[in-house]
Amino acid sequence: MIDAKEYGKALFLLTEEDGTTETVAEDLQTVRKLLRENPKYEKLLDTPALTKEEKLRLIDRAFSSLHESVLNLTKILCEKHSVYQFSKVAESYAALCDEARGILRAEILTAVAMTQKQVCALTAKLSALTGKTVIIKNTVDPEVLGGAVLRYAGKQLDGSLKARLEGFEKSLKDIVL
Repeated sequence: MIDAKEYGKALFLLTEEDGTTETVAEDLQTVRKLLRENPKYEKLLDTPALTKEEKLRLIDRAFSSLHESVLNLTKILCEKHSVYQFSKVAESYAALCDEARGILRAEILTAVAMTQKQVCALTAKLSALTGKTVIIKNTVDPEVLGGAVLRYAGKQLDGSLKARLEGFEKSLKDIVL
């Protein structure tokens, strides 16, 4: 088993050094998408039914147009029977790219889609609060009921109606009669 974060970090440091960070980031997302859309291919690369040489030839044919670092990463993961970890390595790499460029990705869960004006206002507020360039993804989640749940940088701010009702219920239970 590999440590996906360490692989992502090693790849990031390598590409920062040689100036190919953006190209590799794009290629990682391409492979990630292909593996997600073709789970049988991912399993094929991790199966012991094929020899290592056969699997490496498959990778060369499928990904020869991609950056050499992405090709080599895929081969290493294949040799370690860890192609299933590719997505986590790509996530780790993307997080390091964002951090290096001062980008903060946030997700806001709401019961209904936010307007562009609301997204812009939240983006400006988070940018002022964090000092980073903020990219917000609005996800509609019927579980929210009302209000919003904001997730960023490992934090969750729950201002949803559901959370408020649960808090109200807890406070009622705490009342001594």
